[in-house]
Amino acid sequence: WGMFHHSWDFAAGHPGRYADNPNHPFNLIVGSLAQSGADILFAAGNCGTDCPDGRCQGVTTDVITGANSHPNVLSVAGVDVNRDRVGYSSKGPGQAPLAAEKPDIAAYTHFNGSNAFGVGSADGGTSTACPVAAGCIAAVRTSLPPSMMSPADLAQVVRDSAVKPSGPSGWDNETGFGIISPTDLANQANPIV
Repeated sequence: WGMFHHSWDFAAGHPGRYADNPNHPFNLIVGSLAQSGADILFAAGNCGTDCPDGRCQGVTTDVITGANSHPNVLSVAGVDVNRDRVGYSSKGPGQAPLAAEKPDIAAYTHFNGSNAFGVGSADGGTSTACPVAAGCIAAVRTSLPPSMMSPADLAQVVRDSAVKPSGPSGWDNETGFGIISPTDLANQANPIV
């Protein structure tokens, strides 16, 4: 689900508005999935200030919206293998009254992986970073089912175990709480593994 430009949404106050409406049907479904025990991750988007996707039509502020800004979702920004934020990775904050501290974390993108777009062509976008983070969470879930740790609790461990690439600890609008750290995540989520 993606919304690259605000003109694609209903006006503020309209019941069908998606960007900041916790009662939009899609946002309600996301909440119910979390309540049923699903770990939910969304790509933060590619409307970053330095190198936005053309579909952003020049809009690079207030772009983490809807499900990306949902309090039960881990919103994933992108960093390269040098741990630098990639210029197209959308910056926060998220939308009130959803959750402001978005993105939650960052994961790696823009690396030579699948070669889906040609040999040597990098896998890129926050849509690459998101499955990297999802794979880390899935690995933890092999020994820590939702019955032992809720999605909300595991999401907090993901945030707490993330490593800041630079700057002070805590949330920032570029990489959230930091870059996902699979080893730290596994150790903090399930110390007996």
